[in-house]
Amino acid sequence: MTSKLHYQNRGSYGDKIIPAADMPSLPPPPYTNSFPVKLPDGDWAELPFLALPEDFNTAIAYLCITENSFDLEDRLSTAMADLARPLAPDIVVGMPTLGMVLAASVAKKLGHPYYVPLSYSRKFWFEDELSTPVVSITSPLKPKTVFIDPRMLSRLEGKRILLVEDVISTGGTVLAELELMKKLGGTVVGVITAIKETNVWQKTLGDASPDYPALVHAPISCPLFRKVTGGWAPDMSTMPD
Repeated sequence: MTSKLHYQNRGSYGDKIIPAADMPSLPPPPYTNSFPVKLPDGDWAELPFLALPEDFNTAIAYLCITENSFDLEDRLSTAMADLARPLAPDIVVGMPTLGMVLAASVAKKLGHPYYVPLSYSRKFWFEDELSTPVVSITSPLKPKTVFIDPRMLSRLEGKRILLVEDVISTGGTVLAELELMKKLGGTVVGVITAIKETNVWQKTLGDASPDYPALVHAPISCPLFRKVTGGWAPDMSTMPD
């Protein structure tokens, strides 16, 4: 006898690319299920809203690169590589889990033979001193620990390091990555993310070092959204610089 799982009202996830010719400008709010972000090539990508706890009256335009289309991933990683190229990095470091998808693509497009993946999984040969705790906006109650494989250290020694992430929002994950590279004696020349979500991260990084916020670059930016009659409206006071 087989059983079926019945999940209702869970919504669905997906992006939609809208050609610039079909939408010359951003329509006014409110927005219902998704928000169109403008891509560097002029087209738009509709990203679904993700309401945030505890009251779920605020939301972000949610990017989840492993669940996005290959088309959007390719466009974003190409734009990220273009932003990274003037920084002349020697090596790309990718944050788990979603950042590694983009890190691999960016490294390839920069002509690198490989990149350095970080890990949330502690292998038996990993060292605790080569790790740092991480708290993110989507898992605030379950802090993780990020590790680097000791065998990857030779790829970082004396190199110009580029950190690649999918999203920066609160800044907790990127700060942990920056602090880990500092612990390892690495020189970080930039942080490239696919999207800047709100401006909370600017204070988080700035409190740790006045030099950190200027390291961050992204092809697209989004503010926080507030629930209004008929959907969601952007709070432009939260738009990142």
